[in-house]
Amino acid sequence: MKVLGRELPPPFDRFWETLGEETGVPTDLIERGAVQVFGPEGYREGSGHLPRWMEIPDDALSYHVAHELTHILLRNRGFPATFRGREYGPDSPEARVGGDLEELVSHPALEQVLRPFPFDKSHIQQHLFEGARRGLEGSPIPEPGSPWWMTWACRCCELQLLLPERQWLRLEVVFQGRCPDIAAKGKELVEIMRGEGFLTPDQALQAMINARDALGLKEADRCLVRDPRTGELY
Repeated sequence: MKVLGRELPPPFDRFWETLGEETGVPTDLIERGAVQVFGPEGYREGSGHLPRWMEIPDDALSYHVAHELTHILLRNRGFPATFRGREYGPDSPEARVGGDLEELVSHPALEQVLRPFPFDKSHIQQHLFEGARRGLEGSPIPEPGSPWWMTWACRCCELQLLLPERQWLRLEVVFQGRCPDIAAKGKELVEIMRGEGFLTPDQALQAMINARDALGLKEADRCLVRDPRTGELY
């Protein structure tokens, strides 16, 4: 398969043969880099500009496309989603940190789905590591309890779950040195994720609720968690 004219190298074909039907995504949407698959970073015909992800190496591109498709697959399987409370706008800090919380739970689950397929993630992981290191070393420390502080805590947890140990240990030193309170909250979130699990919709739902509560986002309905299988909000 190709995306915007570039061939997707193995193991993408095996991934698609195994899980493509479950995603429900027509192949032409993938080939066109459409927003229905790639969200705001998708290609808009007539724009004259290719998405930034088209600049990454072939193996990384293959993984990136599978990653985006697996997000759709998880939604189809009934994995939970976050919603901001009614009084918070779509561009509010609460909306942003809700998205961070959703990714915190969905990304480890997504990686488990992709695990049987030997994608080369080294470029993506290095990019994630370098971006986190620059942010940690160069950004002001967020005010404790602020939405940005919660975003950092979510990222601290997510990095520990997603990065190779050698990369995470280098970041952990910086977290502990610059923002030990965020490091402690990140550790608490990791314990929630590993304690509840995240591989099934039920596990992910409970993990997301517990992580939301641990961050203090339940107060004033700053962040709601929705079970799409029932429509129930928590």
